[in-house]
Amino acid sequence: MNTQPEDILEEPESATTGIERRNLADALAHERNVLRTMIDLIPAFIYAKDAQSRFTACNKLVANRMGVNPDELIGKTDFDFFPLEMAEKFFADEQALIRSGEALMDLEEIAYDKTSGMNRVILTSKVPLRDAAGNHTGTVGTGYDITERKAAEERMASSERHESIGRLAAGVAHEINTPIQYLSDSVKFISEGVQELLAHVDTLHAKQTPAPAADEDIEYLREELPPALKRVSEGLARIAEIVRSLKDFSHADQNHMTAVDLNRAINSTLIVTRSEYAAVADIEVDLAPLPEVMCHGGQINQVLLNLIVNSADAITDVVGRTGCRGTIAVRSRLDGDSVVIEIQDTGGGIPEAIRAQIYDPFFTTKEVGKGTGQGLAIARNVIVKGHHGALDFTTESGVGTTFTIRLPVRPPRGT
Repeated sequence: MNTQPEDILEEPESATTGIERRNLADALAHERNVLRTMIDLIPAFIYAKDAQSRFTACNKLVANRMGVNPDELIGKTDFDFFPLEMAEKFFADEQALIRSGEALMDLEEIAYDKTSGMNRVILTSKVPLRDAAGNHTGTVGTGYDITERKAAEERMASSERHESIGRLAAGVAHEINTPIQYLSDSVKFISEGVQELLAHVDTLHAKQTPAPAADEDIEYLREELPPALKRVSEGLARIAEIVRSLKDFSHADQNHMTAVDLNRAINSTLIVTRSEYAAVADIEVDLAPLPEVMCHGGQINQVLLNLIVNSADAITDVVGRTGCRGTIAVRSRLDGDSVVIEIQDTGGGIPEAIRAQIYDPFFTTKEVGKGTGQGLAIARNVIVKGHHGALDFTTESGVGTTFTIRLPVRPPRGT
């Protein structure tokens, strides 16, 4: 009997073939595990998304940032984890990449980190995924957290700007000081000369017989010239005070700490920043006698400036809503081996939801172009790391905020 092909049954899988397949499956699983472990150990965000920007793969670093496990991220989108505006931007960038096929390389993005509850600066690159036919099917992305590096760059840039501006301002102050002195001396001379001239006129009139009628022009000058010259003198004194304060404030730091009169630094900073608060707040100053403090004077001036400007901004917001003028109180005192400086404002206070974030680099509640989010981060770095001090705050919504600086009079040895 002829055997037809369809009558031939498949031979059962041999034991050897089954073992080979299991070994191959084990080897593939091992390779996947090795690859997964390697990817998870890479200190970068690594992920893949489909054409609808849904996650199809990621390493642990990405999942940790979202506050989930890697498997829980699959099928989700940025809209499940990020604020709406942020997620919309990421989605738009990825969809544009898929349409154009052009990679995005070394793009700096602000991304929310759920584990820390703060925004981070991510240096990211995204490339399109293609299938065998060349169609764009999704994206692969990598990213590196460069928040600390950017903060360090900003601090360095701020320090360099402050030093450059300090040199320029000190030079300008020096140049202005000389003509101010000329003007002050001249006004004093004119004032004395006017008094002598008027006295001479009175003497001449007394010698005339009969006494001449009162000269209206002379009487007008007698009445108006002295107060006018006094106002000029007071104005020049005010300019001289501003120039001295500017010179004190902008004095470039040396590489080593020097003895600094912090009360003088406070007064200089208040004069330099007057334009920031004069329209919205009154100043209350209570400065107790202090010993000179070993510190970097220029850096401390910058911290004081940042805190006073922040206070003025907080009060400006309240004035805009209520029309009520505010107050900035600045106090200093000696507390044991430390000097304490308090800057209190009657602004709206810091909302509870963001109190833990105010020292974070690049965090700001100010409108775009007005704040960089570096002022308080730099201030804390200067006080805590640079001077072994402390920078704290107390705040109450609708009442205001008080920042407290504590600096050792003499820093620890080796500083």
